[in-house]
Formats: sequence, structure tokens, C-alpha cells
Amino acid sequence: MMEAEHPKKRLMIREMVLENFKSYAGAQHVGPFHKCFSSVVGPNGSGKSNVIDAMLFVFGRRAKQLRFNKVAELIHNSTNHRDLERACVTVHFQEIIDLEGDAYDVIPGSEFTVARTANRNNTSDYYVNGKRLNVKEVTTLLKAKGIDLDNNRFLILQGEVEQISLMKPKAEEKGDTGLLEYLEDIIGTDRLIPQIEAEAKKLEDMNERRQAMVGKLKGVEKELSGLEGKKVEAEAYISKQAERLRCSILGNSINKHRDEAKLADNEAKHTKFAERLVHERSKRAEYDKELKKVEEEYGTAEKALEAASREAEAAAAAMKELEQRDVKIRMDLKHLKTKRQKAQQKHKNESDQLAALEADMARWKSEIPADQAAAESLGQQLEDSEAKLEALQDSIKGEVEGYHQQMSKVRAELAPWESQMAEVQSAIDVATSERDLLLKQQQEAKDRLAGAQEALAAAKRVAAEKEAEIQQISSDLEAQRQAAEQARQQLAASSQQEQQLEGQLRRLRTTCAGLKADSSSAASQSAVVKALQAARASGDIPGVYGRLGDLGAVDAKYDVAISTACAALDYIVVESTSDAQRCVELLRRNHLGVATCLILEKQKGLAASMNERVQTPEGVPRLFDLVSVSDPKLRLAFWYALRNTLVAADLDQASRIAYGCKDKRFSRVVTVAGQLIAAAADGKAAAKELAATEGQLAEIEGQLRQTRNERDAAEQALAAAGRALAQLELAAPKAAQVAKAKREEAADLQARLAELKAAVEVRSDHASRLSELSSQLAASNAQLAKLRASCAGLQKKVAGLQEKIDNAGGEPLRKQKERVASLQSKQQEASASATKKGVQLKAASKQLDKLKKDISKSAAEQEKLAGEIEAAMQLLNALTEEAGAVMARQEEMGEQQQQLAALLQEVKERKDKKQEEVSVIASVEVELEAAIEKCKGAEKDLAKSLRELAKAIAAEQTELKKYQPDSEAFVVPPEQLEGGDPQEAFFRVTVLEEELRVMAPDLGAIQAYRDKEADFAARQTEYATVTAERDEVRGRYDGLRKSRLDGFMAGFNAISLKLKEMYQMITLGGDAELELVDTLDPFSEGIVFSVRPPKKSWKHIANLSGGEKTLSSLSLVFALHHYKPTPLYVMDEIDAALDFKNVSIVGHYIKERTKNAQFVIISLRNNMFELADRLVGIYKTDNATKTVTINPHQFVVGGGAAAAGKARGAAAAAGDAEEQQDQQQQGLPQQQQAVPVS
Repeated sequence: MMEAEHPKKRLMIREMVLENFKSYAGAQHVGPFHKCFSSVVGPNGSGKSNVIDAMLFVFGRRAKQLRFNKVAELIHNSTNHRDLERACVTVHFQEIIDLEGDAYDVIPGSEFTVARTANRNNTSDYYVNGKRLNVKEVTTLLKAKGIDLDNNRFLILQGEVEQISLMKPKAEEKGDTGLLEYLEDIIGTDRLIPQIEAEAKKLEDMNERRQAMVGKLKGVEKELSGLEGKKVEAEAYISKQAERLRCSILGNSINKHRDEAKLADNEAKHTKFAERLVHERSKRAEYDKELKKVEEEYGTAEKALEAASREAEAAAAAMKELEQRDVKIRMDLKHLKTKRQKAQQKHKNESDQLAALEADMARWKSEIPADQAAAESLGQQLEDSEAKLEALQDSIKGEVEGYHQQMSKVRAELAPWESQMAEVQSAIDVATSERDLLLKQQQEAKDRLAGAQEALAAAKRVAAEKEAEIQQISSDLEAQRQAAEQARQQLAASSQQEQQLEGQLRRLRTTCAGLKADSSSAASQSAVVKALQAARASGDIPGVYGRLGDLGAVDAKYDVAISTACAALDYIVVESTSDAQRCVELLRRNHLGVATCLILEKQKGLAASMNERVQTPEGVPRLFDLVSVSDPKLRLAFWYALRNTLVAADLDQASRIAYGCKDKRFSRVVTVAGQLIAAAADGKAAAKELAATEGQLAEIEGQLRQTRNERDAAEQALAAAGRALAQLELAAPKAAQVAKAKREEAADLQARLAELKAAVEVRSDHASRLSELSSQLAASNAQLAKLRASCAGLQKKVAGLQEKIDNAGGEPLRKQKERVASLQSKQQEASASATKKGVQLKAASKQLDKLKKDISKSAAEQEKLAGEIEAAMQLLNALTEEAGAVMARQEEMGEQQQQLAALLQEVKERKDKKQEEVSVIASVEVELEAAIEKCKGAEKDLAKSLRELAKAIAAEQTELKKYQPDSEAFVVPPEQLEGGDPQEAFFRVTVLEEELRVMAPDLGAIQAYRDKEADFAARQTEYATVTAERDEVRGRYDGLRKSRLDGFMAGFNAISLKLKEMYQMITLGGDAELELVDTLDPFSEGIVFSVRPPKKSWKHIANLSGGEKTLSSLSLVFALHHYKPTPLYVMDEIDAALDFKNVSIVGHYIKERTKNAQFVIISLRNNMFELADRLVGIYKTDNATKTVTINPHQFVVGGGAAAAGKARGAAAAAGDAEEQQDQQQQGLPQQQQAVPVS
């Protein structure tokens, strides 16, 4: 067992003192014992087992249980100790708290001694702490300290360890101990066995007594049953008579109560309706006044809104006109600004050209004198250079004289030609400059023409787009005007239809109110019939056929006719009166209301009239003949409901037959469309009329809602069309103005285009001049070419001579010639430049005059356009001021119109609401008048009914007194008056009358039955008392048995689990189980101890070897210690049958895992006692046992084996010492022997 986590106090034996007990002579101290594991060792026959006998003696064992016949035989008797008077064993107990290791604390005041003496006269006495007590007090004390004296689990004697394993599953005879009794004694449930047996005996006695009473009770019951038939028949007769009268009184009382309630309710309703009618009429008068006032307000607001609308329209028209004028002025202004911008650009371009041309002319004028001066300077330099050249030539004059003479001659010939070529070249240069200037002016005119053509195309394109837009706007305007007209027509139609529907709605509400007042009762009846029809579907009542309307079929053509003419279609068809009664009971039990049952057996008298052949007027069919049924017997039900009702094609034929036929059987006619002509009003037809009227009412209400929605939609469509028209009417003139402006711009551009084209085309003077210049240039170029060709030979000669001359003068002459040639070229360029600029100056002078004229013209046009723009701006400003005033007026009228429209809408809503309220009040007045008339008729009928019912109830009470003279007058309970059904009561009266008609009772049997019934009741009371007592005893008996079973099974399961654990631990892998032979009743067959040793199969414990039995028994002992610990265990050679290995396992288990109990083990096996914490050596000399105690842990050398050897040596040494003393007394030599310190 595991040592407790929190040490608690426990009992231990400190030592034992044996005085003259058995083999112990004198006072011998055995101990002190260790708190856990002490071993008693010694040779065989030395008196080891007497230690256990001494303990048993103190614990109250008898002499026979200690293997002696008398107590006196327990007194020591040996050669040296004879005739001793007494023997005494004292056991010293103390309570301790365990500490670490071998240490412990003794609880102060817990030490006590228990002693028992054995006297020579075979008596024994018990002492506790020296005080004499009886054996019961001693055992009580020891049990209170935890020593199990009842089961003696603390003690296992030599050979007893195997006896545990050999126990039977259950004791075979009373007084024996089986494994069941052994475990139950430990668990503690055996204490309930005496109580269970006592309660079982009581239960048996009570059952016998009850059974005797049953026989007597059955005899009296048999006699009572013999009288019951006549008594029941007589009582039934009287009961039925009384019940018949009570049911009749009940039905009449319920009807009377209902009529009184109806009368009171009608009177209250009448008064309430009258008061409400007065109130509604006064309220209607007030509402009429308010409605008239609201209608006047509506008229005033409508007129104000119309006036405001007219003013708003006038302001809008004025604003529209102003907007059109504004658009025209703005477009004209835009066009003028564009023209001014172009004129300004043109003026700027011409001014720039003029400035450039004047600058060029000024530059040319200033450059011509410079060029002429340069030419003169170059001429002077040329003369100097020619003079130097001549001087150089003169230096080589002799060499080149001939060449010069030839050169002079050739130059003289060439001079006319050169003069002519210079004149021709000058004419070419002047003509070329003039031609280029004229061509430049022509190109600029072409560029202006191209720009004007592009602007013209753009203006035409925009004008075309705006004209298309104007056409689309015109189309949209027409569409919106048509939409507005349609909206106005729809609004007028919807308003007219709304007034018509409101009138129809008021008339239908009045009609519906009257019909509702007539059909309230029929609706409730229909609901009850439907509820009963649902209950019938369960099939609980075989005699019910079902709802009449579901039992037959008719052609669809006549469906409306039969639904109108047959008011009994919701009746429930049953076979017999009893079936009808069961239907009524079903309705009453389930609180489903009331239904009308059509009993077929009651209608058999109608069979003759049903089968009678008839000739109908005008050959029209009977509704009855048109109904087909699945069961012929059901034809009676339909005959009851329809009789001779005829079906006509139309109302004329129906009226002709109903009112013109002399045969009154055919006075009831219905048309195919459901129009019924009958002597009395038909509730179902009224209901259908009410439903139709309500349907029409709902339809008219739906139409009214739809019409109002259509009216609202028309108003919204009209407003949307108005807004669209205003936008389109404003957009149209804008587009027209843009188109007009673009057309005017295009016309202007077209007009300018001709001018520009004319400017591009070469004028006659320009053309003739260009032609003249071209001819002149051609002629001059031809003349120049001809002159060059004519003098080419001379020029070649000059060049050849010049080359000879140049070569003759050498390098100085050549350079001088080059300088002369350069100066000649520069002089010619300066002269040509001056000539060219002069020609250009002359041509620019002509162009300058033209540009000045153009600039004057464009400046005049700018002044004109500026004046037009200023005038347009003044018009626009004036128009803006005028438009501001009109717009302010328009906004003012718009706000006023919105306010008036909101006011008109608010007044209209109040008017509509007030009209609706007046209409509702009118409907209520009609309903109240109809209800008052109905109340008056009902009050008259109810007063008459109450008088008749009171008279009938008084007569029935008098008759009831005859059948129940001792009872008081029958008073109907209030709850039955409130919730009862008179039809059910009267139906019961009918049933009872039929039953009473066939009865012939013996009225004297009632008293005889009552006498016998009193006797039976007395015996039955006695029987019930005995049964209650028996049940009480049985309850206690069953409770005790259950407590025993529950307690035993809880302990058994705990022990079984711990046994398995102990056996597995001790055997290193085996298994053991405690099994119930009968799992349903553990106490019937007992318990089997089964074991599976390691590496073996399962076996019963009786079939094990001695060692295996010992291990199994020890496992059970340790498991029981775990379940119910005891502080003390004394074991005598429990290891005798174990091998070395198992002795070691058991010894180590006791050593290591049993720290919460004290073990005193007598053993001869060294591998057991060597593990002990304390060794008590037993030895015997001179026929007297002695003891020596040592602590093995005080011996250092040799461990446990050395300690055991020393213990045995100590015992032997003690024996040798006594022998030496004997030898000394006898004169024998002594042996030397070492005695260890204890």
C-alpha cells in the first residue's frame, strides 16, 4: 500500500510482556517492535508462534482457539517452574504520527496497555491500563482503534494463508465462511442481513394475511355482482328519467339563458345603436358643414392658382420673347465682333505691310546713294588701278605692244557689243524685280481666298446643323404638344371616372352594410360545419357518411344552381341516431361548436314521395334528378334537401313557373345562373349576395385606386410635357438665331469671296505688265544671248591676247590685273544694286499707294463696326434690365404659384378626406338603421320565447321531483349555462325517451344492492389497509436489499481492481480476478477467485500450487488492506510455501510499500527477515522461551545478511550463556562466547 501523502495517526504495538504464558517462564519482554516491519526469528520449537498466541489471548480468543481445552493450560509448566498460579500477557499500545525514515512522534496521552490473565481456576480477567474491564469493553476499545477483531484480518497463522484461497464461493451451511461471506464481512454489508431476513419474514406474514382477505373479498364481490344487474337496470331507469328531465331543463335553461343574454345584448345594442345613430347624424351634419367650407376654400384656392398660372404664363411668354430677342442680339453682336476682329486683323496686316514696305523704301532710298558712292569710289580705285596697270604694261610695252595694239583693235571692235550687253542686262534685272513683286502680291491674295473659302464651308456646315436641329425641335414640339393634350384628356377622363366610382362606392357600402346585418348568424354556423367536417376525416365514427355536398355530383352547368338552392349542403349525413349522438359528443368533447346531422333512418318516410313520378311544368328538370350518388341510400338525403326544386333556363321562365303554376310543389325554382325564387328567403342566397356585393365593393375600390393613380400619372405627364415644351420653345429661337447668323456670315464670306477671287485673278494692267515683262525678259535674254554669241569670237580674242599680256608682265602684272578685275566686278555690283533698288523703289511706290487706300478703307469699316457693336451692346443692356424685371416677376409668380399649388393640394387632401369621412358616416348610418330594425324584431321574438321557456322549465322541475324526491330542485350550473349546447341536450332527451320505452326495471333491487355494497366496502377497506402495510414492508425489504447490493458491489469492484494490481505486481505479470458466479444476484452463488500465473493459463485458485496459492492469498490480503486498512498485521510463516524469488518479492513489497501499518512476521526464510527493520530473536533454554531484540541497521558490516546472522548468533549466545551458568552449577568447564550489543 502506498504511504499516505499526509501522515495521520495510527496505532502500533510498542512491545509485549509475556509472564508465565505457555513456553515463556517469568516476565519476558518481546520487543520493542518497529513501527513498520518487525520479524520474529528463532529455531523450530523455540516458541515463536506463542507470540501470536499471546496476542490472540489478549484479543479475547478462547483456549480452544489456542489449541488448548482450558484456560489454566495456558500457564507455563516446566521442570523449573511448576504449579504457577497465573499467566499474564500485556500488550503495550501507542498512537503515532510517522516521520521520515524510522522516526515517529508519539501522540501524547495515547499510550495504553491491554492485559489478560489466565488463572489456575480456568478464569481470565482483562485489564486496560491496570483497570479491570470485561471482554466486550476491551474488544470495543480495540475495534475503535482500528483492529479488525471481527474478521481477524490482522492475523494470519501458520498454514492459514493458503486457506484463504481454498474458500468456497459461498458458505454451504449456516455458520461456515465462504469467499462471499469473507468479503461481505470486510465490506460491511453483512450487517444488513439480519434486517433483510426480519423484513422478509414480515413480508411473508403480510402476504399470507392479505391472501386470506382476498378470498373473503371475492366471495362478497360475487354476491354483489349477482345483485348488480337488477340494481343497475333499476338505477338506469330512474337515472334516465331524471337525466331526461335534467337534459330537457338544461336545454330549455340554456335557451332561456341565451335568450335572456340575447335580449339584454339586443337591448344594449339597440340603445347603443340609437345613441350612435344620433351621434353619427350630428357628426354628419358637422362634417357636411366642414366639407362645404373646405369646398369653398378649394374653389378660392383653385381660382387663385388659375390667376397666378395666367400671370406666370404671361411672364413666361414675355420672358420667352425677351430670350428670343436676347439670342438675336447676342448672335448679331457675336457676328459683329467677329467681323470687327477680322477687319482689325486685316488692318493690322495691311499696316504691317505698309510699315514694312515704307521701311524697305526708306532703306532702299538710303542705300542707293551709298551704292552710287561705292560705285564712284570703286571707279576712282579702278582708275588708279588701271593707271598702275598701264604703268606696268608700259614697262613691258615693248614686249606687249603688239599685243596691246591687237587688244585695242579688238576692244574697239568689242566695245559696241559690250555696251549693248550692259544695257540689255540692266533691262533684264529691272524687269525681273518688277515681275517678282507682282507675283508676291498675287500669292497673298490666293492665301486670303483659301481662308475665306474654309470659313465659308464652316459657316455653311453650322447653319445646316442648326437647321436640322430646328426641324428636330419642331418635331419634338409637336410630339410634346400631343403628349400634353393626351395628358389633359386623360386627366379630365380620370377625374370624371373618379367622381363616378366614388358614387358607386358609397352606394355599394350602403348595400353591403344592410347585407352584413342579415348574414352574421349564417357565417358562424358555416364555420362550425367546417370544423366538424375536419373531425369527420379521422374516421372515428363508422356511421358518418360525411358532408352532404361531398356525397353527390352534378354537371358543372348546374353547380351554381344547386349551391344557391340547397342550403343543407353542409349537413353531416349519418346512419342512425346513435351516430348523431356520437357526433354531438365529439363536438362537445373537442369544443368544436354545433353541427346539423341528417339521420338517414329518420328519413325513410320520405321514400314514397321521392319515388313518385311527377310531370314538371314546361318540362324543366328537378335538381334532385340531376344529382348522381355513389350509394343509392344517399338519395334520401338529397331528397330531404332539395325536394321538388326545379331548374329554369332564365329568370323569366323561373318566375313564370313559380308564380303561374297551380301545383304548389313546384313553387321553388332556381335559374342556371343561381337566381332563386322561393316562398321564404334563402340564407345561402343572401350570403352569396353579400359575398358578391363585397366582391363588387372590393373591385370598385381597386378601380378607384387605379383611377386615382392614373389621374396622378396624367398630372405628372402634363407637368413634364409643359416643362419640355418650355425648354423646346426656348431652344428653337436660339437655334434659329445661330442658323441665321451663320447664313449671314456665309453670305458675307460669299460676297468677299468674289472680291478675293478678283484679287487673285491678275488685273488687266498687272496682266499686261506681267505679259509685257515676260516678253521683255524673253526678248532681252534672247538679245543678250545673241549679242554674246556675236561677240564671242572677239571676247575669245581679247581673252587670248589678255592671257599673253598677263603672261608677259609676270606675277605683278597678273595681280594688278586681278585687282583691276575685282574692282570692275565690285563697281558693276554696286551699280547693279543701285539700279535694282531704284527699280524696286519705283514698284513699291505704286504698291504703297494701294496699301494706304486699303488701310483707310479698313479703318472706316472698323469705325462702322464699332458703332454697330456699341449700339448692339446698348440694346443688350436695355434688354437685360427689362429681362431682370420680367424674371423677378416670373420668380415671384412661380413662388406664388407653388404656394397656391401646395395650398390647393392641402385643401384637396382635406376635401377628399372629408368626403371619405362623410361617405363612411353615411354608410354607418345605413348600417345602424338596419341594425336597429333587426334589434326591434329580435326583442319581440325573444320576449315571447322566454315566456314559453319559463313555463316549460317549471313543469319539468315538478316532474323531476317525482323521481328524486330527496333531492333539491335541479339548478343548471353557470358554466353549463354559458358553454352548454341546447341541441345536444335535446338530442339526448330524444335518445333517452327511446331507451326508456323498452325498459322494465325491478326498483326493489336497489336497496338490496346497497346493503351488500356496504359490506363489500368495509372488507375492501380492510384489504386496502393490509395491502398498504404489505407494500410498506416490501418497500423496506427492497430498500435493504438494494442497499446491500449497492454497497457490496462498490466494495467488490474496488477490491477486485486492487487485487488485479497486487497480483500483477507480486507475480511480475500474472493476472487475478474476483468473479461473480451469478452476475444478476451476487449473493445467490457466491464469488470465484480465478488466477492466471505468469506465462500460464487461467485457473481456479484451488488448482494452483502451494506457492501460487500463497501469492494469490497475499494479493487478496494486500488488496483488502488497501480497501479497509488495519494498523496491525501479525503473520506466522506466510512464506513457507514460497520459493526464493517470490519470498523476496513479498518481502520487498512489505518493506517498501506498507508504510501505513505495522507488520510482525514470523519467518524462517532469511530473504524475508533480512529485510525487516527490527529482529526479535526467540530461543529456548531449560524448557523456557526467552527473547532478544536487535536493530539490524546498527550493524555496519554485512548488511542485511550480517544483521540476520548476528541476530541468530545473539540468540545462540544467550542460550550458551545460560548453559555455562548451568555448567558452573554442575562444575562443568565454561566456553567463551561473544555476545553482540543489543
